Formats: sequence, structure tokens, C-alpha cells
Amino acid sequence: MSRTPQSRRILAAEPYTQWEPGVHSPGSACGPATLAAMMEYWHTRQGADFIPGSRHFATKAAHINYIYSHHSGRAWGMSVRSFVRALHGYISSASGKDENNSGRPDVAVFNDIERYKAEINAGRPVALKFDKWFSLRWQGEFAYDYHWVLGTGYEEPADGSGPVLIVHDNGVRLRGGGYLPGQERRIHYKPNQDVISMVSLNITGF
Repeated sequence: MSRTPQSRRILAAEPYTQWEPGVHSPGSACGPATLAAMMEYWHTRQGADFIPGSRHFATKAAHINYIYSHHSGRAWGMSVRSFVRALHGYISSASGKDENNSGRPDVAVFNDIERYKAEINAGRPVALKFDKWFSLRWQGEFAYDYHWVLGTGYEEPADGSGPVLIVHDNGVRLRGGGYLPGQERRIHYKPNQDVISMVSLNITGF
């Protein structure tokens, strides 16, 4: 018996904000903030108690700072390769397993909207990297030029305009000071497709 594809799904992930007070390097903390939000989701929503979530740190900022300083945070941002390495390192150190052998969680890098939707349908958020510079799309207009966000859902508008990514944006820095906290944002996939990398994580049975 075939199932009708879901037209909308949103996961209940906790938003993180790279610009909140206490984050040491906010301008380049979108990768660590995204990874922290992903780890928090697996800890609280998927029951992976061995993964340190926000309750293991004094603040969300402390969680972001820990990942930044211990797992590949850099002043120029976090590459996809560094993000994958950080995922392996964070989870393996938490589990006490050897990441070169039995301690490697299932991490994949892709750019496929159907696979993204399948991950969301399975209850697994996906990290999204927008990068027009290394995608050689320097002149394009995209949702972000260079930024990590956590993909927490999708929807298929009835008007046929194509799939929409539902993400947590890690907050926004305001001109003149101040910031907006991390919040949900909707981004059309097709206009941004050429600059997106998707990183999925599955530690079920790990």
C-alpha cells in the first residue's frame, strides 16, 4: 500500500542564536550553533542521553563556545568537511567509542530535496550550508551568501512554486547593535539549490 507524500512537516527543534551575549566569536559561530542545535535535538527529542545537550552547559552560548573551541570553529567559518569532522568528534567523544572503528555515526553529505524530506519525515533534522563563494555562484541572489542553518522541516506550496525549506536561522545581527534571536524561516529550495550542501545525521542504534 503506497503512502501519499507529506506536503508539510516540521520538527520541534530548539533554536540557537549565534549573536547572543556570551558567544565568543559570533560572526563565525553559525556552524557551531547549528551543530549545537542538532545535538540538542538528538539529546531531547531522540533520547540520545549520552550526547551532551544544553543542560550540560551553563548557557546555550557556552554550548556554542565549547563546539567552536573543541570542534573545528574557525574565524573564517566552518567548511562542510569540518562540520562532518566536528559531528564525528562530538558524538564519539561523548559516547567513549573509537571514532575510527565502532564509534562512527551515520553522517552523509548531499544536495537532494527528496532525501532531505525523507530525513525530516524520519524525525532527523539536517544541517544546511549556504555557500555561493565556493560554489562559484558569486553573482547570484540567494537567501544567504555563506551561512549554516538547521533544516527542521519543509512544505510544498499549493501554488506549485516548488519545495520550501523550513530552517532555524541562528539569529540576525542588527545594524547599530543588538540582535534578533534564532527563529524559524522559510526558504524556497530551487532558487538556492546551487549553493546548498546538506549534512544528515543518524545515530539510531549507535
